[in-house]
Amino acid sequence: MMAESGPTSRVSPARRPLWKRLLLILAAFGFAIGVYVSIRAKPELVSDLNYIPLLILVVFGIPITVALNTEEFRLSGQLIGREFSRISALEITIVASVANMLPIPGGTMVRIGALKAKGANLKEGTAATFLISFLWVGVAFLYSGVWLLVIEGEGTDRKGLGLIFCLFGLLLLIVVAAVGIHVFKKHATVVRLALVKIGLVLIDATRIFLCFRVLGVDGTFGQASVLTVSSVVGASISIVPAGLGIREGTAALLSPLVALAAAAGYLATSLNRIVGLMVLAPIAVCLGLRSKTPSEASEP
Repeated sequence: MMAESGPTSRVSPARRPLWKRLLLILAAFGFAIGVYVSIRAKPELVSDLNYIPLLILVVFGIPITVALNTEEFRLSGQLIGREFSRISALEITIVASVANMLPIPGGTMVRIGALKAKGANLKEGTAATFLISFLWVGVAFLYSGVWLLVIEGEGTDRKGLGLIFCLFGLLLLIVVAAVGIHVFKKHATVVRLALVKIGLVLIDATRIFLCFRVLGVDGTFGQASVLTVSSVVGASISIVPAGLGIREGTAALLSPLVALAAAAGYLATSLNRIVGLMVLAPIAVCLGLRSKTPSEASEP
């Protein structure tokens, strides 16, 4: 049959479950090696941890991130005419956040599956999810680029990269907003989604800044802001679950641009990931053990 011989019938090795599991193992191993090398390079970063900013990260940083992600998911449903209660959206958000670590595009599958359970077709759910993803890319690159342009002081030449980031982010935002408004016909919802994404990037910068403080790194909020683009880069490399090691490696590469040690950037973003998983994973397991799935939760 033609369908069997066409390109859509071929499954790349990276998409097979066994390969996905192996990739997760390799990514976790590479992540651990990166942490080890960073600690060897800067042992003083973990010799005297500051637990006050760590407490602030756990009590405020992560819950605010979850709250914004919850609102984002509710807006994604409204974009295609599907309503979720805040409790239902919260459950889906927590499970999706932890599912990103599975050897599949777990978070995306959870969100699209929840939209389908509400009556959306695959095309609608995928379109809404991609719109939100590209909004995030645009906001993150523009935000990081602006900070690369305005930060003063030592560091390798960053103005050129900052300009590229700004132009790319701005152009992408214009295109995505125009396409989103044209396709979904909901101007206010698209604008609100963009505002939520701005909030998420700001809280990500705050979380990295708090991780600097935990590690005793004398980094500024502006330096932390530049590293927020590493989250987008990591998430974009979907062949590696949750961008494990990719996000941290990108942060290490960007750090010298703003006069930070590569080890400091790697360890700060690693700590940000680890603390987030430690807080959310037990909650996600409890939700997963419930007899009722998130998408089946009661609605208003």
